[in-house]
Amino acid sequence: MSSSRERPTSTASTLRMREVRDRALFDLDDGPVTPSNRAELTAVAHLLNMLLASLVVSSLQYEQHALLVRAPSRRPVAEFLRACADRDQVSGRLLATRIGQLGFVAEYDPQHLTAWSRVAFQTFPDGDLAGVVRQNLLGARILIQTLQEAIRWIGDDDPTTRRLLERLLEEKESQADELSAEGGREGAATGSRAAPRERP
Repeated sequence: MSSSRERPTSTASTLRMREVRDRALFDLDDGPVTPSNRAELTAVAHLLNMLLASLVVSSLQYEQHALLVRAPSRRPVAEFLRACADRDQVSGRLLATRIGQLGFVAEYDPQHLTAWSRVAFQTFPDGDLAGVVRQNLLGARILIQTLQEAIRWIGDDDPTTRRLLERLLEEKESQADELSAEGGREGAATGSRAAPRERP
């Protein structure tokens, strides 16, 4: 009568377990950053600070533009712009947190924000809703392209940062979709208000 025995752990599995533990103990003060993170962290932190600056400038631009949209009939547009400003602020905080986890400092110095940002701040006269929508759509598309490039560059070297950027990309694509639709509505409204041409 044979007695049941637990299967012994394979040598390869045991070595792997020890290797993982030894690597986790290496540079313990680095917190969440372990040797299995293959990214060039200085370059990643620089990239994230550039994206942070872009989101801060984008947020301020949304906020400024929301104040310019004063007509009661355009109140939903102003509310949407303020919501975009709030979401960009939240996204910026997420980037700042990740920069700190990687062992670097998030850059919020106003003197550097416009230089680092890929989004250019531009304001418009009161009532120029078409200009406001177009400028914010341009900013969203710039960030979409930048995030896509960043995600491809990071690849599998830093999965946590990549997932964060994918989340921000989804948010920016949603903003761009809504701004594009609003631009179409504004263009149609402007066309309907245009004076008819005189016939020769």
